[in-house]
Amino acid sequence: MENGLSDSGYYPAEHFISKSMDSDAPIFLTGFARSGTTWVNHLFRDYFDAGFVNEGQFIVSFGLRLHRYENLKEPGNHRRLMRDLAKDGFFSILRRNYAIEIDWGRVGAVKPEFSAIVREVLRQIAEGLGKHRIGSKYPVFGRYMDLMNTLFPDCRVVHVIRDGRDCALSHKRMTWGHQNTYSAAVHWRDYLRTLRSSAEKLPGRYLEIRYEDLLLNPESTMRILEYFVTGTHQDSATRHFLEKRGALKPNKVGQWRRAMSPHSQAVFEAVAGDTLREYGYALVGEKHYLSSLSRAGCIIHDRVSREAWYWARKIVPKIPEHKPWS
Repeated sequence: MENGLSDSGYYPAEHFISKSMDSDAPIFLTGFARSGTTWVNHLFRDYFDAGFVNEGQFIVSFGLRLHRYENLKEPGNHRRLMRDLAKDGFFSILRRNYAIEIDWGRVGAVKPEFSAIVREVLRQIAEGLGKHRIGSKYPVFGRYMDLMNTLFPDCRVVHVIRDGRDCALSHKRMTWGHQNTYSAAVHWRDYLRTLRSSAEKLPGRYLEIRYEDLLLNPESTMRILEYFVTGTHQDSATRHFLEKRGALKPNKVGQWRRAMSPHSQAVFEAVAGDTLREYGYALVGEKHYLSSLSRAGCIIHDRVSREAWYWARKIVPKIPEHKPWS
């Protein structure tokens, strides 16, 4: 065991990798919020010719309500879907943050199926970024992996995992994050359990990588990621990545040991200790089980706090995502 990590129970990445990859299949990058998915998304763009942008929420939101559009082969239904998609807030963000304008004429010309429409949108995004590999990053993908697999049966999934205690600390610094240790532990535990259960339906198309491994063991972890993405052992992306390894910040690993109180550590371990162990994270060995009343109080506190921050940022858009005093 080193730097708070152990290998007990953690699936080796090769367990998930197929020997044959379709280079045109979309790759979906996901992970519990504050697990490092944004950083890994940058790695995909910088080293794997991937044209991913953040938070492809339209895929999930429209995928969940496709039934409203019925048969897309009917021109009227197809037009309704296209009209509603074009109005989605994701595309205004795409224009503002990436200066990418979707050619809806091209999108409308593809096969009248939602998956084909999404692929064309992702293809245009990649083109706009000067890249070739298509996909998207969104933490919520992990909660709806069965839906994603149904819509894209050839997709591949990269799941970035981070020690839930560090995630919990990071959440408290965000206006939208879980506001207490108990709530963060419950959501982190349930997220990982749900995603691993769904991953059983993606044999050879699912990869787990730990955020900590990318920082502490960058060469071996990046080599596994490169093989998953490219299907080759050329290691050119890995070598390029290692040339800039000085920018890595290993001090971000295990911050919970310094910044989380012993009581909070014990609360987290009582809720999610088994999941921490399953993913190879060291345990302190102390557990504090909250009473039913305390658990209810934590749930209410979390929901009310997040709702209050949501409306505060709606009313005062200049309020940053990071709490000013964090």
